Amino acid sequence: MNRHTNKTHCNTVSSLLVIVMLALPAFAQNGKVLVLNPPGSIYTTASGVNSSGITVGAFEFSGQPLQGFAYLPANREYRPIQYPGATYTIALSVNDINTVVGTFANSDGIAHGFLLDHGKYLQYDVGSSGTVIQGINKAGDFSGTSGSNGDYQGFVSIGGVVTTFTVNGLVTNAYAINSSGDTVGFFINQSATAFHGFVRDGSGKTKQIDYPGSLSTACTGINDKGVITGFYEDANNNDHGFILINGKFKTLAAPYIAGINNRGAIVGSFTGNNGQTYGFLRLP
Repeated sequence: MNRHTNKTHCNTVSSLLVIVMLALPAFAQNGKVLVLNPPGSIYTTASGVNSSGITVGAFEFSGQPLQGFAYLPANREYRPIQYPGATYTIALSVNDINTVVGTFANSDGIAHGFLLDHGKYLQYDVGSSGTVIQGINKAGDFSGTSGSNGDYQGFVSIGGVVTTFTVNGLVTNAYAINSSGDTVGFFINQSATAFHGFVRDGSGKTKQIDYPGSLSTACTGINDKGVITGFYEDANNNDHGFILINGKFKTLAAPYIAGINNRGAIVGSFTGNNGQTYGFLRLP
């Protein structure tokens, strides 16, 4: 590449960056927010972050299926995560020893859970109708959801012992688990018109969580300090992210918060003014 071509290339990249930044909401232009979008992706979500800032999620190239990624902040590198032979792969959480969990499907059309540890993939299923592993803690205990066709239950695997559960006998999704074995997620109400957040402690005791005045609330993350993240739908059907600390809610500008690490870094997703979905990492 000659100097003129290189200069033209740099100017083009700079112009594209300006266009992208102008297309993003104001909160995403904050210096503490890193917008995540692998080069060429038309759709990106960020779902989990560990204490080193390694972030996982999923992205899509035009005409191709979803695949997972891990973003390494130390060298600003995206690494693809694709379960061998899968029709799609979604990475959902990563712990402090860099074990990644998520879900994939292959030719059978059924969602399967997976763990990725030191470059080795392991399929993991709870039952036979579908599994998504959504959270993993430092010890390697994990949480998720099993089932299909609107009939879902949460599960936790603690010390290798799997426990399935529902909240009030209703459709339940379990998202995240911390080192105390506390699990968060949401359940759908009896009339299937709204959903409610919950936290379930290691003994199995469950507490319902609702953002004040919200139509629906979902909890999506919990760290070892017990700080909970999630999102809610207000009376005008608009989504907002939130943090719940010591029983007090704080609304965030981003509409969807997916998780939080032990240092207070937050990940989630938003739609830019250009209509494209981006992931983000908000540093503490």
